[in-house]
Amino acid sequence: MRGLRAILALMTTAALSGAAAGGSIADKGVEAESQVAAGDPAAAIETLDAAIAEIWDAMPLTVRKAVPIDSATGYGVYAERENTVYKTGEKVLVYVEPIGFTYGRGPLGERLISLGVDLAILDADGDQVFGKEDLMRLELPVRYRNREFFLTLNINLETPPPGKYTGRFLLKDNHSDKTAEFEIPFEVAG
Repeated sequence: MRGLRAILALMTTAALSGAAAGGSIADKGVEAESQVAAGDPAAAIETLDAAIAEIWDAMPLTVRKAVPIDSATGYGVYAERENTVYKTGEKVLVYVEPIGFTYGRGPLGERLISLGVDLAILDADGDQVFGKEDLMRLELPVRYRNREFFLTLNINLETPPPGKYTGRFLLKDNHSDKTAEFEIPFEVAG
């Protein structure tokens, strides 16, 4: 119950400080509290899920987490890399959790997550030494409004000389004009 109250307080604060949908988020929090008190926590979860969907739809595309990794096998299931120094020929793997993307419709009527990624590699002076638009395009049909979603991006380091670099990624929502940029610094050892 304490956890639910904390969620409700956060949702109420978000609703009052930006008022997406004119108080309906706070109203959903009150409704969920009543549902829990009436012994129907499943209904409360559905109600809170609807409030989260309102926030999600109103927010910009955002990268919640982007970290260099050694491997990833699922959402939140990854081995974070201890350092960002790589040898020539090694791959820079990046685990990314986007939020706020738009759901489109797939060919069979299901929901569809569709994201694209551009990459620019900058040297230590900030000059672009490599660039690739549409480095990756992902389309994933889903039955629900999946929010626990991740990407694994990789940069192949076959050619850069030793030095410090920054990978600048532009994540693009293919169902809207939403974009989010993030950077991952790394070094190629000599």
